Amino acid sequence: MSDLRSFIDSVRRERPRDIIDVRRSVSPRYETAAILTKLEQASRFPVIFFHDVAGSPFPVISNVCGTQARLALALGCSVRELQERYTEGCAHTFKPDLQETGPAQKNVYVGKDINLKTLPQLVYHQDNASQPYITAAIIVARDPESGHCNLSFHRLMVIGHHTTAIFMARGKHLDRIYRKYESQSEPMPIAAFLGVHPACSLGALYTGDAEVDEYDIIGGLLRAPLPVIRCATNNLNVPAEAEFVLEGFVSPRTRVEEGPFGEFTGYSTGAASCPIFTVSALTSRNDPIFQDIVSGHLEHLLLPLLGMEHHLYAIARSAVPTTKAVKVALPLTVFVSLNKRDDSEPCRLAEALLGSDIYVKHVIVVDASVDISDLRQVATAVALHMRPDSGVFIRRQSLGTELDPSCDSADCLVTKIGIDATLPLSASRPVIRNRVPQELLDSIDLSDLLRSQLAGARCDPARVGKHEILRD
Repeated sequence: MSDLRSFIDSVRRERPRDIIDVRRSVSPRYETAAILTKLEQASRFPVIFFHDVAGSPFPVISNVCGTQARLALALGCSVRELQERYTEGCAHTFKPDLQETGPAQKNVYVGKDINLKTLPQLVYHQDNASQPYITAAIIVARDPESGHCNLSFHRLMVIGHHTTAIFMARGKHLDRIYRKYESQSEPMPIAAFLGVHPACSLGALYTGDAEVDEYDIIGGLLRAPLPVIRCATNNLNVPAEAEFVLEGFVSPRTRVEEGPFGEFTGYSTGAASCPIFTVSALTSRNDPIFQDIVSGHLEHLLLPLLGMEHHLYAIARSAVPTTKAVKVALPLTVFVSLNKRDDSEPCRLAEALLGSDIYVKHVIVVDASVDISDLRQVATAVALHMRPDSGVFIRRQSLGTELDPSCDSADCLVTKIGIDATLPLSASRPVIRNRVPQELLDSIDLSDLLRSQLAGARCDPARVGKHEILRD
């Protein structure tokens, strides 16, 4: 199955401790976000199913993609195989299967029957705009010149019964498509769907050529064509099993103040002037579930990583073929491990990545012996291998993102930095890393030691297994 409900069933069956049902009434203003925050502070990252959200007849499900383990469950692989599985899905795609009808159109509301205020009116952070947001919406649009469809996540601020503001990051695919329509004074038809299988979310976050249809990528991740249906009021296709679909158009040259809104960086961006999305139809399944992503929390950070790392790895390998691995470790920050053959390679690698994406601001290159999934190892390499006089590369006047709190330029130009934290190929003196004999490491049964720790009186079970929850 390729819908949200079948995935939640699999979580309940395969990882029952990964889901929490909240059956008491909760407030949509801050409380759902507060519950998730409290759980994360205790190193717990479950799916949260809010059955009763005040002011709305619809339940809310949050943090669906909040751990690598659940993403692996969705793609039918282990955590260690996630990147390989994503790459395979991108290489072996399936065209979507257009169907006559589907569950997503069991209920169709048009005209005066549309009321976005019946949806859960979620507000997340106290310093944000008071208007509610829809954060898990995947937007479908078609390029008017090439005819290619694009899928991408965009936040929607509800401003009326049938209108929202839509934030489109400058320079990304949807923004480029919108500007083509706007240059012709034409409205841009779009559809926004939410409540879908994690493969849909991961496919929509594919980063690459605009000519690639993300529906094809989703099919590759599912290993089967995604069932889609035609919208009721425009010519776009949406997943046949989505929980909610908002159809309509984005007006040209009409703007409204949107935000502030707390983003993935953990900071709120200021108010922005954004286009208006007018909804021409609201459709849903029977008894639909409203999917939510609490901005700035683990799910928000984790979801884009597979697509972004896949894209950046291809760029890095093109610049330096001996690149071993790429990891988006922190907001706007990329770590790269390299089997270096020439001391000029880290600079070339950093330059290629810094110019590749508005969300790449810092690039740190380390030797292949450094585990880039270990922040301590990378920080140690920077401390002990980097030479400030020759190992720091500055790229000025580069296109960044308005989501970066340090970006104070109206045209989003920022200064980016690359750091060479590799050892020189010809060291002036011997440099030998401390090592324990590998055969001795292999002989140690870590699980036996951990069982002994759990049996100890001073063990804190809340802290044991944090990485297991995140990864395995």
